[in-house]
Amino acid sequence: SRYGKSLRSVHRGNFWGLPVNFLAFSLVTVITTAATLPVFGQLITDPVETVGRIDHPTAVILGALTFTIATIGINIVANFVSPAFDFSNVAPRLISWRAGGMLAAVASIFITPWNLFNNPAVIHYTLDVLGAFIGPLYGVLIVDFYLVKRGRLAVDDLYSVSPKGAYWYSNGVNWRAVAALLPAAVIATICVMVPSFGNAANFSWFIGAALGALFYRAFTMGERARAQA
Repeated sequence: SRYGKSLRSVHRGNFWGLPVNFLAFSLVTVITTAATLPVFGQLITDPVETVGRIDHPTAVILGALTFTIATIGINIVANFVSPAFDFSNVAPRLISWRAGGMLAAVASIFITPWNLFNNPAVIHYTLDVLGAFIGPLYGVLIVDFYLVKRGRLAVDDLYSVSPKGAYWYSNGVNWRAVAALLPAAVIATICVMVPSFGNAANFSWFIGAALGALFYRAFTMGERARAQA
């Protein structure tokens, strides 16, 4: 959204890129999966296996291209742009966005993700633990923007280091947010690691988000929003 020419263009992009796109792909997925039962005699939920069952060369090539393009497109948006900016923001004068992207790309190879995700159990624990940490962050952000700052955004204060700014924190750290984030993430992670909690691991993101929001709201009760409309 930082490159959007206007708020309207951001809304339009989100509308077509999120709900419409999600609904379209969901329908294709459901229809394709349901069609495997009458065609192959069994219900196949793995798209790779579905393509492997097709003996027509053209269909196989189109399927392979679809997977390749989809993988590249998703990873560029979700796993390349963000870390590229993260590396660049560490030292903007020394690391450009392109250099940050190269660092992210090289690092992604050295951690050998194909070995990490070779085990389904590892995938399960990795994603659930990741959700346990991301969920509380989401909860804190939502409460801070909508309840603490009342949905007001002080654009000038985003670029100000003045203690009177709406986004000034001690040593640059919002310690109330950290205090809310850590226990929420720990509790959500415990739900993942302890087998006795049953299916709670599948909801680690939601558990973390709810706890993060609850803790942060408790720590900021009575705080008046400093952001000006």
